[in-house]
Amino acid sequence: MLKRLKSHLPPIVRSALVLGYPLVLFVIIGALVIPLKADYYKELGTLFLFTSISIGAVLLIESPRLKKWTFVILLGILGFFASIKLIFYAVFGVKISGSSLFVLFETNKNEASEFLAGYVNGEVVVISLLFLIPILIASAYLVFKNKAISVFKLDHNSTGFRSAILVLMLLCVYFLNRSFKDHSLVFTVSKSYKEYAEAKKNVQSDLAQTTSENVSITRQDTLPKIGVVIIGEATSRWHMELYGYNRPTNPLLKEIKDELFIFEDAISPHVMTIRSLEKNLTLNSFETPQHETNFSVVQLANAAGFTTHWISNQEPVGFTESIPTIIGSAAQQTQFLATDSYNYAIYDENVLPELKKALQRPGERKLIFLHLIGTHRLYKKRYPETFNYFSGVNERTKYKTAYSELKVNEYDNAVRYNDYVVREIIETVRTADQPSFVVYFSDHGDEVFDTIDFIGHHGSKATRPMHDVPFIAWFSEAYKKKHPQHIEATSRNSSKPYALEDFTHSFSDLIQVSAKGVDSTKSIFSSDFKVKRRQLRHGRFYDEL
Repeated sequence: MLKRLKSHLPPIVRSALVLGYPLVLFVIIGALVIPLKADYYKELGTLFLFTSISIGAVLLIESPRLKKWTFVILLGILGFFASIKLIFYAVFGVKISGSSLFVLFETNKNEASEFLAGYVNGEVVVISLLFLIPILIASAYLVFKNKAISVFKLDHNSTGFRSAILVLMLLCVYFLNRSFKDHSLVFTVSKSYKEYAEAKKNVQSDLAQTTSENVSITRQDTLPKIGVVIIGEATSRWHMELYGYNRPTNPLLKEIKDELFIFEDAISPHVMTIRSLEKNLTLNSFETPQHETNFSVVQLANAAGFTTHWISNQEPVGFTESIPTIIGSAAQQTQFLATDSYNYAIYDENVLPELKKALQRPGERKLIFLHLIGTHRLYKKRYPETFNYFSGVNERTKYKTAYSELKVNEYDNAVRYNDYVVREIIETVRTADQPSFVVYFSDHGDEVFDTIDFIGHHGSKATRPMHDVPFIAWFSEAYKKKHPQHIEATSRNSSKPYALEDFTHSFSDLIQVSAKGVDSTKSIFSSDFKVKRRQLRHGRFYDEL
């Protein structure tokens, strides 16, 4: 028995040495890039169990050809899982989460390449090469070297020994499922995609239709009116001059500051587009989750007799149709200016001609939604060269390096260009000379070395700059005269804390509509408005950040 066991050891050791290479690298690199020891040991345990299962699978296969390709595939999978996890920790400092994967499911090829360009650095390259090169060499050797796979073959076809291997593999699966599920990439991906598919199914069934039986209007006016809702992207008020930033990023909006209502303390419910707009543009919220009776601002405007337009400067699809696109598809007129050939060098000024066309079309009551690309990364692709304005180090930047200097300047240039676009939209609506309003908010903000040494946004390490967004309203003189009560309430409420997840309630006041499910105490434009404690993901609250 002992002699037979010894004869099995060489192929077992060889299999462990090759398939265990990703695990060994993870032990070393993980100790350097994973900040929490608990996460480190959990990740290590997860990878160890997957590696053990892989070794067992290779040893049990007798066919040399099948064994060879199984070995190569499993080595590639183990290397991929280990490297992706380490890279994510190196870049974001946290484990891969469901919110991260939601973004992936909504990402198109241009955003994917943009993400890589934004976060690939020397550390990421080194980690990738340490995994890629040895694994490619080992795989090539196994594939092209005749009989190379034979060194991993068990010497004796022992049923008892194979049964023992199978039992150990099943034990590994059991412990993986019982104790390491939350750190299993396979489980995280499958669980997150199931949740994403369910959320998308709910959105498609409830919110993609022009009309909704959930909209029950109890009061409305029928006066001529024009409304424009500007939905920005990744713009933090921490970098806006209107909110006290130390750089001239809002020269044009500052010129008409006295005409604007600048809400001083508005926040986004999430730090990613999908989840934020799913709340900001519908009745759904942390406080009152809506499933059976949900509707969107687009459907509400349709029911109130407006001609609705959705003009988007974002590509309409990711791997599948995106949730914001589905919400926008309820509009009577939809335009997506970014097509599949979109190379992300498009600028938001391209929405201006389409806005003018929409305003010139027949109809006295129009509601136009403009979905901008805003200050979405890569920042340098968000503005033309004529807006390359800022240079040097901003003393307000908390983490000062050559890299942060470059990125802060690019972001501030993008914010300054966004200022131009929003001002042009306001002036275009002004020329319509009708009772009208323009509101602007961003889906979320970005951290740009303001409070932590990080650029971008991520739900697991959310900071205030990621949640603190601009929220601005402009009203024509004719609108102010017709609705003085809302103007007075808006002025009184502009300094109060506000959660943009309640925007649908506020929107109903803008268009003078009351509907079942709409709550005036959640409307920033109402004298009934009440300040609430603002909730974020996982039961946390904004004031805890």
